[in-house]
Amino acid sequence: MLRPPCFISTGSVLVDLPLRVERVPLPGGAVTAVSSGPVVGGGYTVVSAVARQGVPTALAATLGTGPNSAQVRRAMLSDGVELVVDELVGDIGTCTTLIEPSGRRTFITTEGIEAEPQVEDLERLDLIEGDWVYCTGYDLAHSRSAKPLSDWLLTMPQGVGLILDLGPAQAEIDDAILLPLLARTTLLTGNMLEITEIIARLGSPDRLREAAPDALIVRRTGVHGCELWLPTGEHLEVPGFVRDVVDTTGAGDTHTGVLVTGLMDGLDVVSAARRANAAAAEAVCRLGPARAPRRQEIDALLAGA
Repeated sequence: MLRPPCFISTGSVLVDLPLRVERVPLPGGAVTAVSSGPVVGGGYTVVSAVARQGVPTALAATLGTGPNSAQVRRAMLSDGVELVVDELVGDIGTCTTLIEPSGRRTFITTEGIEAEPQVEDLERLDLIEGDWVYCTGYDLAHSRSAKPLSDWLLTMPQGVGLILDLGPAQAEIDDAILLPLLARTTLLTGNMLEITEIIARLGSPDRLREAAPDALIVRRTGVHGCELWLPTGEHLEVPGFVRDVVDTTGAGDTHTGVLVTGLMDGLDVVSAARRANAAAAEAVCRLGPARAPRRQEIDALLAGA
């Protein structure tokens, strides 16, 4: 019996410690923070966003045997996410996030076993047409994960979508890794600054289109929504939703997860992007990274718009 198409993430998962501060201290300074405790974050946010839409979702990123990994597994059980690679002895790292009143975030990350992709497990995955595989720039910039992960991504069969979310690590990714993946990419997503930076790196918007000829390019513009650049060359703007900002952590990943879910549901790109804009607007009203709204919550927000 054939399985339904699935969303599969290779993005490294971390445990986040969000700290709300009035300001980021100067070097050598100090500041008092308010914390709600550790939460599952990193590459899990996009996974959770997809799973909460009721779409089959799998995590193909390394977890370990320690308490941080155990917390991730509890979240996966709650969201209905399947782990499709073996665990390693050890534990995943953490990310301390300083959140200012404006919503601006500053990150301090410790590394664990999440940077060690399980290539043999990835090679055993039976990908089918309609699957979507998600990859982050952080994993493509890391010395231990960049080449094995990119080599595997380039072997995926046609009909499997590749989502590339380069993030702020884009500048650290070698051309030998980045350019072949851009040529294979189905969806390239980033915020205003990130897409601007990749355009500057390649030299012009036309050079980006030449590098990623088949990609739907999504530039997230915060409260304004997002801009879509279709492979046909057409540019579209999809307006956003105004909400009170509590925490912007994970808003971009929520947007990506809900956008891809819409495409998997058969929606046109504008309808899928509108759902993604609504989901991201709702996510910034909530504290923590993996706080994506569920399908019915997005439906309600759109109905009231």
